[in-house]
Amino acid sequence: MALSGNLEVGVEIPPVTKQISQETIDLFEACGIMGEPNIHTDPALAARRLGTNYPIASGRMSVTYASESLRRFFGAEAFHRTGNINLKFLRPVKPGDSVTVTGQVSETHVEEGGTRVIVQLTCQNQNGDTTAAGVGTALV
Repeated sequence: MALSGNLEVGVEIPPVTKQISQETIDLFEACGIMGEPNIHTDPALAARRLGTNYPIASGRMSVTYASESLRRFFGAEAFHRTGNINLKFLRPVKPGDSVTVTGQVSETHVEEGGTRVIVQLTCQNQNGDTTAAGVGTALV
């Protein structure tokens, strides 16, 4: 387990930073949309639907980055077995951006089977703008 026993409120989780390119967006989308044009891969469609001059990264990409950070903190076994993430997407992420996920333990609750650890999560771009925020939890 990656925790080293420290579940105190205020403990920070390992940050994760990812560079976003159109290539990474396309690879991510190829796993689920099966080649259908969408606002993540098609600039013309993004312009019609969103009014942007660029495609945007799927919010699911930020969820995967938050999952990576929480797996590092809780340990893969604990997080895969009992983990949960709930993010609200606040600002689009576009090709050329970087996204950094940070978090801090905000609460702990003793439950049957362990301690429920609640982490406040924030995703920010290279300009310090919050692109997503929410909560991650796991029972350890």
